[in-house]
Amino acid sequence: MPLSRRLLLAAPAVIAGSGALAQGAWYPLKDRAGREVPNFRVAVEIETDIHALANAIPAGSGQADVILTEIYDANCGYCRRAAADVKAMLAADGSLGLRLINAPSLGLPSFQAARVEYAVKQIGGEARALAFHEASMAARGVFDGLRALDLAKDLGLDDREIEDLADREETGVAIASATRLANAANLSATPSWLMAGVALIGWPGRGVLEGAIAAVRRCDRPVCE
Repeated sequence: MPLSRRLLLAAPAVIAGSGALAQGAWYPLKDRAGREVPNFRVAVEIETDIHALANAIPAGSGQADVILTEIYDANCGYCRRAAADVKAMLAADGSLGLRLINAPSLGLPSFQAARVEYAVKQIGGEARALAFHEASMAARGVFDGLRALDLAKDLGLDDREIEDLADREETGVAIASATRLANAANLSATPSWLMAGVALIGWPGRGVLEGAIAAVRRCDRPVCE
């Protein structure tokens, strides 16, 4: 997509700097290899604000008993690796909800792609935005603005209309808000996961996430004593 002066001016606010990754673990979570999964408490107010972000894409159950939030970047390799498992989790668990939050942190191509994804949601609706997300996670190599516009066109949207909205200042503000809030909550590493006021950092594997979700249902936290 063309780099308008407006987009270039907005980009540094999103891709510059990231919050420090919290070290250690609040709960004793281990991956299949026995390695500690970094996790920490997140204020309920922050989790609520993240759910309410303008670029959030909902998936899964509309009446979920547990909502899993994923913070991702279009060019995050581990996010791409996780995507198929997350989709399978939703298919297998009819009571699980998902909120997808694109908080670009890996450079200008990710920032451009996030702008296009936001425009797809605003113009094409949540279902097309979810389809866009799933297709972008299946991409290989750098996924930038041009590839994002091509994908929007493949989904039946007017790429010129998408590009116009993607380049607007309001779109930059929406994407910047997502990244700043993720950074403020120490969720700048991707993927990061939120559930029941607890953040998990990195891709721990499907089994760990499903175990944590089951624990939340039993005791309202990702590990039950």
